[in-house]
Amino acid sequence: MASEDQTMASKADGHLEIVRNQFNRQAEAYVAVPIVTDPAFLSYIVSISGVSKSDRVIDIASGPGFIAMAFAPHCREVIGIDATDRFVARASADAARRRLDNVSFTLGDVERMSFADASFDIAVCRFAFHHFPRPASVLAEMRRVVRTGGAVVIVDMVASEDAAKAEYHNRLERLCDPSHARAIPASEFERMFADQNFALTHKQTVKSSYSIDEWIAHGAPAAAEAAQIRALMRASIEEDRSGLDVRMVNGVIHFSHTGASYVMRKR
Repeated sequence: MASEDQTMASKADGHLEIVRNQFNRQAEAYVAVPIVTDPAFLSYIVSISGVSKSDRVIDIASGPGFIAMAFAPHCREVIGIDATDRFVARASADAARRRLDNVSFTLGDVERMSFADASFDIAVCRFAFHHFPRPASVLAEMRRVVRTGGAVVIVDMVASEDAAKAEYHNRLERLCDPSHARAIPASEFERMFADQNFALTHKQTVKSSYSIDEWIAHGAPAAAEAAQIRALMRASIEEDRSGLDVRMVNGVIHFSHTGASYVMRKR
């Protein structure tokens, strides 16, 4: 068992390096994705968290820091943690430019955070669980750093409950972005929440649509991988092989991710 755990940890560390490389390379392209900066979506996440002025918040895999900065006017303190140094530097500079003195960002591994047990009132994670090779370990770490009665908020895409469609979907995601680990079906998310003895208090799903060109731009795959993506997307139009509702709109391929937002309370 120890050897198996060491192997899994080694694979996770290797994937973390892939994440760093991808987002250091594509940080500005990621920031340009409209849903990442959408003020209404940021406000929605803050609103469902139940945050109060006295709360201490941690933003897990904070990326460019937009979630942390959206929370800043509503809480006592917010800390963002991310594995990508370019994102941490960018977010820190942006917070300083906005004069948000209760926001800070730190470089770290979200599976092994240095924060004390129960040191936050809220932990939030947006658009990152599909990058985690061991999502249950990250969820357990989020639970550890949140106090009893505190909230955990997770927002991410979800995969089809059909295993074949989910694998097709994940193949597309990995071709576009090698830091993608696996989109998780909603039922698996909810099993993880139950395993951690969370009380699920909010669940909502929504569709987000993209053209294939804008989606490929965020990952910037090589030409060969981009060609594979286009071929696989076309093959999913007549028969929905991916669960992504792939379709042609004015001669351009479009598709939809299903996003889910969850709020839980630590029991």
